[in-house]
Amino acid sequence: MEIKRRDLLKFLGVSTGTILLSQGTKVLSSPFMVAAQGKETVKTMVKASQYWTFSPVKIPIPLTIENLSDEQQKSKYKTYEVVDDVVLPEGFTYDVIAQWGDKVGDSRFGYNNDYLSFVETRPNEGFLTINFEYISGKTWRETYEKVIGKSLPFEEVKAFADENKGEINTFALAKDDVLKSKIEAIATEALIDQGIGIISLKKNAIGQWQRTYSETDRRITGISGLKDGRYLKATGPGIKVFEKKNKQGYEDGLGSKIIGTFQNCAGGTTPWGTVLSAEENIQFQVPEPVRADGSSLDPSEKPFLMNERNIDGRGNVFGLAGNKYGWMVEIDPRDKNDYGTKHTWLGRYRHEAVAFRAETGKKLAVYSGCDRRGGHLYK
Repeated sequence: MEIKRRDLLKFLGVSTGTILLSQGTKVLSSPFMVAAQGKETVKTMVKASQYWTFSPVKIPIPLTIENLSDEQQKSKYKTYEVVDDVVLPEGFTYDVIAQWGDKVGDSRFGYNNDYLSFVETRPNEGFLTINFEYISGKTWRETYEKVIGKSLPFEEVKAFADENKGEINTFALAKDDVLKSKIEAIATEALIDQGIGIISLKKNAIGQWQRTYSETDRRITGISGLKDGRYLKATGPGIKVFEKKNKQGYEDGLGSKIIGTFQNCAGGTTPWGTVLSAEENIQFQVPEPVRADGSSLDPSEKPFLMNERNIDGRGNVFGLAGNKYGWMVEIDPRDKNDYGTKHTWLGRYRHEAVAFRAETGKKLAVYSGCDRRGGHLYK
């Protein structure tokens, strides 16, 4: 038996960001649903769930697909056990393939994984590309030494920052300033933990995925190019802005070369086997607005920030040009020398995911969303 495409789309439409709670004849739902559609939507969801081959994991609130009465809900959800683990439906298992701090090429596995793309090179073997979106400042600071095995001057820098409402314009400090070097050490490590990673995988005889540690394994971090010469490239109209002489705004002196990528959220895999990684909330690290000619604001506009919860404004530390972030980054996981290309013809905004429509004889269509409040879907 098959689920009709219409039913599936209706199911996905109400499931995204929405959990429905059945209360007798009442339906609590997303504000985007019209009340009159409630009962029909519930029927669609229950119908779709009949084709599942597993029992959903119990969460702290009832799901519509369970089709429980008020009394059944009260009985079943009277207590809830929190399990500190990856909880899966019965019959499913998981394997830890890589974790923060593990070796990846000449760097390490980053922090807060987001999008994953698997490009198969042969049956049960291929490359996994991972987005490392951001660091959780407080947790990252408290666990860094235990995981990475070295210390950073967190307390000294935080003490100075506390006296200045958490902000330090590191970009304006002299090169030989001791405080600047301490902040650079923290910002470097934090930006290493953001960006993109590529690791090679293979499924073994008992069905487990394992790393094969190929020479293609590598990292594209938030500071790639700063010291190792592994700059990211650019295509499209943005190059004219990057290479423009006599800019109205900030000049980083790099032309169209770009240092690193960060805040990499979702992404997509192209029909030709490369991966696109979406730079999203870049406003946490660099100035997001630009001058009338498209050039960047001065790095001082986004000072380094360190407080109890956050470590942000790290682009300020290295004088990064804000207009070089907020793009869609393409990388070929199979090419060990590819450290990413930012396609400025796909627009600059808070990119969230990307999808393709490729039809013979027609122009390729690329879709991507802007994940700011009130953002749009672009084609």
